[in-house]
Amino acid sequence: MDIYKGPVWASHQNCRTLVPGERQFSDEQLKLMIERDGVMGGALDTWMLYPGFEMGKNSPATLGINLEKVVDHFDHICQLAGDCLHVGFGTDLDGFFGTEQTPYDMDTIADIVKFERILASRGYTVENIRNIFSDNWLRVIEKAWT
Repeated sequence: MDIYKGPVWASHQNCRTLVPGERQFSDEQLKLMIERDGVMGGALDTWMLYPGFEMGKNSPATLGINLEKVVDHFDHICQLAGDCLHVGFGTDLDGFFGTEQTPYDMDTIADIVKFERILASRGYTVENIRNIFSDNWLRVIEKAWT
């Protein structure tokens, strides 16, 4: 960040404050990303949503790892930022793994629409939801291309 001064795109991370791990962003890193008007994509990978999750040993359903856990990370970033302009989806659902490694209430990528209801139930406006689903990413892309 000291060397590169351009827009920041963190494609699929979550918040270290909620789930410790080297790949998760610390609040300090999140604040730097926010200062640059960047966006972080919330990942749906279960090990990034539950402390100590172990593939092959733990079950998302047994541990209660659902889509709400992703929104917990969104909420944290929005609270740090004071707005909803720095978070989006970075699903990490590229076909490398299946439902054993995703929130139990997600069967296919089509279930991403379930986030609309979850976000609305937490008080996110239609504009906030549109930003999270697409407009935040578009803003960073447009800024990078200019």
